[in-house]
Amino acid sequence: MSAPLVLITGASSGIGAAIARRLSADGYRLVLVARRRERLEALAAELGEAEVHAVDLLADDAAERLLAEVPEVDVLVNNAGVGCFGAALEIPVADQAREVRLNCEALTRLTLAYAPGMVARGKGVVVNLASIAGFQPVPYFATYSATKAYVLSLSLALDEELRGQGVRVVAVCPGPVPTEFQGIAGSPDASHTPRFARRTADEVAARCAAAIRRPRRVVVPAAVHGWLRFAYRFVPQNTVIGMAGRAMRKRIAR
Repeated sequence: MSAPLVLITGASSGIGAAIARRLSADGYRLVLVARRRERLEALAAELGEAEVHAVDLLADDAAERLLAEVPEVDVLVNNAGVGCFGAALEIPVADQAREVRLNCEALTRLTLAYAPGMVARGKGVVVNLASIAGFQPVPYFATYSATKAYVLSLSLALDEELRGQGVRVVAVCPGPVPTEFQGIAGSPDASHTPRFARRTADEVAARCAAAIRRPRRVVVPAAVHGWLRFAYRFVPQNTVIGMAGRAMRKRIAR
């Protein structure tokens, strides 16, 4: 019997590359997807064996092209994403629209492209990279947090719809992770976040690998964020938003 086949988007760097390394070490077969072919090929060479597909997921036909080239997978890891840090009215509208298309639309298209085949075979896992930013509105990360709330909501709803059909949908919700994401998003370096509140890309990858093996609907890599998620249920939303806004303004001021 061949090893399970995993398709990972955003695999050229950061968390995506870390997930690829972890799952390769665990014996999975890999399909690496991102825009930057040279990075994907370098990672594939490092891993020894992996299929590479240089695809811009913002293209309208990206999901259809991938499905035609890779008709079925055992695990889909929707990791590709982008963020824009700052006041929403000062960030170009086109950049925020791109966030929505990549973080929400592309993820949805890929999930709905591959999930029917999983259901037909009676097994499969979809891992969606959400964020702790999806637990509540985050001023100065407004569009990004909204997209991650969408990912979290979609994942939970689909997992319930697919209950009993052998297919699971998992939302992994990391907090700050030091990667090149912060530089692209224009946000402060996550390495300045206290260690108890951040995780490395390898640590997030380990939690993703564990989520593939055993049933979990939501995975929060840092325990402190799991506690905060629970606590938010008992705090007025206006208070939570105000606290988040003050914290983010301090980050802008650095």
